[in-house]
Amino acid sequence: MSRMSRGLRTLASLMLITGLTGCMGLDQVPRAERDPIYGLGQSAARLLDEQSWTPPLGEQVLLLAPPEVDTSLEVQPGALNEALTRALLALKDGPQVLNWSNDRPGIDSLQWRLVARLDTSGGPLRLSDRTLQPYQLTLELVRRLSAERQQTRTFTLSGAFDQAALDALASARPAS
Repeated sequence: MSRMSRGLRTLASLMLITGLTGCMGLDQVPRAERDPIYGLGQSAARLLDEQSWTPPLGEQVLLLAPPEVDTSLEVQPGALNEALTRALLALKDGPQVLNWSNDRPGIDSLQWRLVARLDTSGGPLRLSDRTLQPYQLTLELVRRLSAERQQTRTFTLSGAFDQAALDALASARPAS
């Protein structure tokens, strides 16, 4: 009986140590996953991936123009551009993604110029334990069908950032 009891205690101890080790790892989430802009990029990529594309999204080329970001959000346009680029490239059957300028249209019908606009959609919402900053992300895709015709597709994401997360992002930004 004591051998069985000792074995059960050893097993219980191992399970406890394994459980505690797993719990310790929960707080070690990579910074990027806590970054609200990273999450927004992931949501935007999923939104585009869910759309119907002819030919499929994997055959499309997205030319990412520099994003337009409301200055009151204290979000760097480069951070949004990087989050969008990484999220789109991470899609299983995702598009090719290139940085582009605002003034250059796509070259052919498989190239979409993507202009992202991130705006605040109202004043901060003060809750008892935090402040939320509402936002609206507009993704406008334009492709040239011919010299005189173009096609436009527009998608919108709305939500709210936790102001503390935005503040942490701004304070972590290297001084320029």
